[in-house]
Amino acid sequence: MVLHHQEAGSGHPVLVIHGGAEDASMIEPQARALAGQGCRVVWYDRRGTGRNRTGDWPTDRGDQHADDAAELIRHLGLAPATVVGFSSGGVVALALAQRHAGLLREVIAWEPAALGMLPDADATHAAIMAPVEAHLSACPEDWEGAWRVVLTVLSEGRADLGSPEVRAALRNAEPAVRDDARQLTRRAFGPGDLPAGLVTLAVSERPDPMHLDIAERLAELIDRKPVRVPGADDHEVYLSRPDVLATWIGARRS
Repeated sequence: MVLHHQEAGSGHPVLVIHGGAEDASMIEPQARALAGQGCRVVWYDRRGTGRNRTGDWPTDRGDQHADDAAELIRHLGLAPATVVGFSSGGVVALALAQRHAGLLREVIAWEPAALGMLPDADATHAAIMAPVEAHLSACPEDWEGAWRVVLTVLSEGRADLGSPEVRAALRNAEPAVRDDARQLTRRAFGPGDLPAGLVTLAVSERPDPMHLDIAERLAELIDRKPVRVPGADDHEVYLSRPDVLATWIGARRS
């Protein structure tokens, strides 16, 4: 199955992978900003999300998502492609590097949400998900409410649940909880999983401790320190200020 996708620009091929509770429409400004850097950019709705709400939910912590991305690269003749993945989309990008390195020129994983890399990963994940599962037990199928609980837990109560960004994300609440929160973020990588020289781990100038810890543990596997992107002041800078990462990625190619 070739997933619903969009394309803009010409030049070096770039595949963009969105994060949890996002879809192609939400990362379109970032994709078009990258196209403005002289790239042929393709972005898409991940399986179960946006216009690809097939109900065929991945259950393998990212393998199916990686294979979907590989199929899209082959179908569109993008190889060798640069792949840019955001947050849990960064986990997909890393899984793609692990499973389909021959299709890729580079993988840029932006603050990948691979909680499986943390010490006591299972306990950490269980603590995050406990109130979410409690909410779903009390209110079955209330995925929007469950996603609000996820945001509340991760932000330690600081999330603005009425913001336009959160309201936009609620349309993808079910895949965000069923796929990203429950299992994709639990993925871990070990020695030899990530090809040497292929992966770049990118973080904001002042990343939060969890994202930095994950990035540094992944960096040990590839012997390359995480890169702090100038001007990137937030985990979701790719949604709020797409020029920041587009300029940085464009400068890397010049």
